Parts: sequence; structure tokens; C-alpha cells
Amino acid sequence: MFGRFVAWLGVGRARFIFGLLALTGLLSLMLNAVQPPEPWIPTVQTALAALFLVGAAAAVITRFDGQERRQILILIAPALGALLLGLFVPQWFTALAVVAVGWIAVALIAGRAGVRREYQRAIKHMRKGEYEPAIAIISQLIKAEPDQADHRRFRADLYRLAGNLRKARADYEKVIALTPNSGVGYNGLAEAYLQEGNYERAFEYGLKAHALEPNHWVAAYNLGMIADRMGKWTEAIAYLKRALAAKIPDSRHRLLSYLWLMRAYLFTDEAQGAREALAALQSERRGLREWQIIFSSEQAAVLRRVLGDDVALAEQLAERDQGAALELVRSKRG
Repeated sequence: MFGRFVAWLGVGRARFIFGLLALTGLLSLMLNAVQPPEPWIPTVQTALAALFLVGAAAAVITRFDGQERRQILILIAPALGALLLGLFVPQWFTALAVVAVGWIAVALIAGRAGVRREYQRAIKHMRKGEYEPAIAIISQLIKAEPDQADHRRFRADLYRLAGNLRKARADYEKVIALTPNSGVGYNGLAEAYLQEGNYERAFEYGLKAHALEPNHWVAAYNLGMIADRMGKWTEAIAYLKRALAAKIPDSRHRLLSYLWLMRAYLFTDEAQGAREALAALQSERRGLREWQIIFSSEQAAVLRRVLGDDVALAEQLAERDQGAALELVRSKRG
């Protein structure tokens, strides 16, 4: 759980929070050693605690984009304010901490009572392969809340599942307009063009997503996959190494990353890199099980078309010795 949180937050922000904790904690301990104790020391220690809370909250908030950031501010800001006030008025701290927790609980319940009910209905239809009713529900939600990028992104995903790539692209473009500093819309366009087989356009939008979120694994992973399809082996190696360095959280995505990385190394005559990537692939057997479960669903038709051959190849490679596995990949070149 902790590892996933760090992966989601990003290495840079996680290091900032841990560094800030270490710095403020060390300074507070150093003040405890001052003899004789000075009356101003508790005030400074309180300020250090407040600095850590504000810094940590800022790191988490900046992980979100656009409308999401506004929503998380509504959730966190009042609770943070109550905790800060409690730090400076210690006799009120317990009561204010209860208020902070209560505010977060109420805000979460209020949010779920509105938007999540619509999403739950749409997801029920989606699981049955009933894409049109699901799209209709989210379309009504978009009419009510036209500036919510998440609604557009979810409807775009539904359109992709339904095979309507033109409308999916239109919604992803609207996501970009609503959240211009986020790579989500650009990643969606890259995946839509990849699904269509238009690798040049997919790579173009993947680059835009990566430029906006260079430390996040998704854009680099997508670029590595697209470069693999295009036979751009050097680019595939570069982007897949970035994706893996960003700590891909799921075994199934690591599995395919190692597959494409192995293929790229093999076709650039980097035998050692290919062997290391193959060994890493063979250690991700949980990823194979995850893909098998996902592909058993009727809703995975799009994923099966895009990734089915790769997963089947990874399954074959997982059962072979290194020499036979590498020869199998060579035989499939071109």
C-alpha cells in the first residue's frame, strides 16, 4: 500500500515530503536539546509542525490537475486549517482534529452521493456490454457539469470500448481543453490512435503527454509500446526504461514493458540487455495471471485486439529457457 502511494505520488514529491519531515523533525529535536529551555521553543516547534503539514498537503494537491485539484482543495483546505489552528491553540487540538476528520468524511459522502451514483449506474451497463445506456448516463452528467474533465474522459473511454473512435477523440480533445496542463487527454488520444493503427499520430500525442508528465509511467509506457509497433527500437528502449524507473505499479504492465524492452534490445544487437529483460519478464508471472483474468471479460475486446498477441508471446517466453525464448522472438521479426 505504501509503495503504491509513493508510485502514485511520484518520486520527486515523495522525496520532498520525506525530506521535509526529516528536516522539521531534526530541527524540533535540536530545539529540545537547548538548555536552559527557552519560552519561544514551543512556538517554533509548532511552526515547524505547521510547515510540514502545509508542505505535505501542497505536495499531494499538486499531484492533481485542473478540476480534480479544485475538488481536493475543497476536501483538504478546511481540514488543514482546523489542524493548523489546533497546533497553535493546543487546548483546542483534539476538538479541531475531530472537526477535520468529520469534514473529510462529510465531503467524501457528499461527493459519492452525487457523482458516484451516476458512475455506478454507467459501470453496471458497461460490465454488461451495454455501452449506449452507459454513454447516455454520462452524457446527462456532462450536461449538468460541463467543466468536469473526468466525465469527458470516462465517456471517451466508453466510446473507445464501443468502437466509436471519432467521438472518443472529440472527448479527449475536450479533456485537453479543460485540463491543458495534464497529460490525461493526450494519453487518451495516443491510445485511441494506437487502437486505430495510426502509430504516427499516436506517437505524436504520446510525446505531448510525456512532456507534461515526464515523471509519470503511463506516458512513457505508451510511447514504448508505440515505438515497439513502429520498429523504433532505440526510442522504445529509452521510453520503456523511463517507465520502469517511474515504478510501474502493476505486474501486467511491467510484464509487457519487459517484453518490448527485450525485443528492442534483441533487434539492436544488445544481447545482455535482452537477456536481462527476458529474466525480468519471466519473474512477472503474476502479470500473466492478471491478463488472463482481464481477457476473460467480454469488455476486454479492445485490449485483446491491441495486446493479445503480445500477451500470448509473453506466455510462451515465460515457459522457455533463455536461448529458446530469444530465438522465438528473433523468428517473429518482421
